[in-house]
Amino acid sequence: MDQQLPAAAFPAGSRSPVLVYLWAMTIVAAATVFGFAINDHHGVPQAVQDSQRDFSSRIGRAMNLASNRAIDEFDRRVTRFQTGPRPADTEILSSAVGDRQTWTGAAIVEAASRRKVSESGVPVPIDQLPPESLSTITLLPLTTTDGPVLVRIVPFDDGRALVGLQPLTMRNLRLNVEGRHGIFMIMPDGVSTLMQGVDTVPSEQLTKVFGELPADGPSRARVFAVQEWSDRQLLAATAPVGDTGIRVVSVVVATTGDGTSTTRGFVLAVTLLLVAVLSATLMHHSLSRPIQTVLPLAKDDACGVEVKPTGRLWTAEANRVVDALTRPAVETARRWRPTALQGLVAAAVVTLLWPTVVLLSSQSSDAQPDVPVQLLYDVENRAEAVAEQLGNALETGLRTVSLVTSGSDSTAPADMGEALARGLADEHRLRGLFLVEADGRVSESAGRRSLREQTPLPGTGGIQLDRSIERLPVVYAYRTRTDGRAVVGEFDIDYLVGLMRQVAGRARVVDQDLRTVLDSNGFRAFQPVTDVAAAEVVVEALAGGTVGRSRDAEGQPLLIAAAGLTEASSAHLDWVIVVENDIALLHLPVVVTKRWSLLVAGAVLGIVLLTLAWQFYIFVQPLRRVAAAADRINRGVLDQPITPQRHDDIGAIAVCLEISRQIRHTGSARFGGALRVRGSEADLTTVMPKVRRDSRHARGVKV
Repeated sequence: MDQQLPAAAFPAGSRSPVLVYLWAMTIVAAATVFGFAINDHHGVPQAVQDSQRDFSSRIGRAMNLASNRAIDEFDRRVTRFQTGPRPADTEILSSAVGDRQTWTGAAIVEAASRRKVSESGVPVPIDQLPPESLSTITLLPLTTTDGPVLVRIVPFDDGRALVGLQPLTMRNLRLNVEGRHGIFMIMPDGVSTLMQGVDTVPSEQLTKVFGELPADGPSRARVFAVQEWSDRQLLAATAPVGDTGIRVVSVVVATTGDGTSTTRGFVLAVTLLLVAVLSATLMHHSLSRPIQTVLPLAKDDACGVEVKPTGRLWTAEANRVVDALTRPAVETARRWRPTALQGLVAAAVVTLLWPTVVLLSSQSSDAQPDVPVQLLYDVENRAEAVAEQLGNALETGLRTVSLVTSGSDSTAPADMGEALARGLADEHRLRGLFLVEADGRVSESAGRRSLREQTPLPGTGGIQLDRSIERLPVVYAYRTRTDGRAVVGEFDIDYLVGLMRQVAGRARVVDQDLRTVLDSNGFRAFQPVTDVAAAEVVVEALAGGTVGRSRDAEGQPLLIAAAGLTEASSAHLDWVIVVENDIALLHLPVVVTKRWSLLVAGAVLGIVLLTLAWQFYIFVQPLRRVAAAADRINRGVLDQPITPQRHDDIGAIAVCLEISRQIRHTGSARFGGALRVRGSEADLTTVMPKVRRDSRHARGVKV
């Protein structure tokens, strides 16, 4: 029988689930120790480093966008003077500097002699320009006595060149005074300039810090240890300003703290292994051991060896099969024994006690993280940055509408379609431009269909929100023409929401009635704000200023900030931008500990459920069928054959039990007078190869 019914190999054997279970639990225990060990270090929390890296990156992107807009505007005004007849130099310089808010100085220079022909505004440092730089259109970063600047050079065809001077500035930032926060700008030649804040450490140490920072590449953060500081470290985050070669560096003194506890990881791993061994023992005694005990008895019975009654096994199914092999066909009383499924469920319950304890301990009140003060400053800066971007987008859209209105004030309504299309061609902030009659009716349009309620417009111009439209906010800018008609531009909501999604965390726009106007996480417009913390910061921000919170009214940690729109064209909307970061997603030691604990608990839960399902469907259910067949044999019902479900250990038991049934049912004549299939060592069983017919003969083809 051993040759006819070979032992089941992995993973069909009854021992396989327990072995896989133990190996999986060992891997989870090792991963637990590893997860806690890699974060076990004393230093600046990773959440602060990530926040500062995002902070410097946002400054760099904002400066790059502002610089590109200024350069495009400069080129648009002066490139028409490159060739052909041109006006007087004073008119060219006046057109170049504009209102002197962005371009503070300009000069016309002879390219060969580098002599200034004429100049307006702040003097241009011609002596700092590299040789041959006046012959091509180029952009050069320089450091002057007034700070870092960008120099734009546009050559003319008469041997002269127009040179514009743009100082590099940034909006006022909220800086951590206690952390001696400073924002520096490093030029391509290595010269650094303090833009805002204070010198965090002496200048000679700053030079060493800047020298160890990467000169190119994406934004990065690096921590520097100072011997005199035991509980603080120097954190420097750098980011590029586009492709200008300039880098922004944020330097702050950050408080250090302990990371995750490796000891806790070892405790969790050891207790997990102990629980796994205990539950594996229960699984072994509930399933694999009874099967391995019954299998040799069934083979002996099938071979004609007398099977003697054995000790009682743990599970009821195994005892019922043994009774069929060793007892006569009479009903006998049995002592209660748990079923295999009950034993496996008990093993699963023992294992599930471990993740239950881990989940309860991770949710305890004393495991709440303390939010570093630097994160609060950073989230306030993000709220102000989103408010500035949103205000600039609305202001730019209104400017586009005003330009279209002033450029086509005398154009007949029937001819306004082309003017509207030209105005919309390069304006991605608007979804459509419309010519609206005095009664609010749209007469000409470009772009998508108007969503605004067709009612008369209030006043002569501005930015408004159509509150009569439900589910979708309709924000539009308009300017009235002299004939009473108006040009209206409706803003693309997807574009506005896209600006908000650039910030880390959730960003919302809330109006003075505490209703949601925009939400980066998806929204239905004008739904009331149900979050108490968000409502509180909105109310305070409506009074003016920026508001931040790191704890709610109940003392639970959170990270939220709110800032209002400050642009003159959109301030009347009374919108407040709320930025919120989920504490559970921050890389703080307590959060990482909780996160790893939850991850390990989930892995253990998954392993237990998969192992239980494996054992139930592959082993328990076939074992139940075999036990039911054994019960029929014990009751004397011998006319129902027993069919194995799989070629595994339980299938072998079923085959042997079927032989026993046939002998009892038909007697010795069934096997030629032998009571059992009894053999000797010389009677070997050989598996014959399958004979394959020639395919041509199978098809009836003559050879």
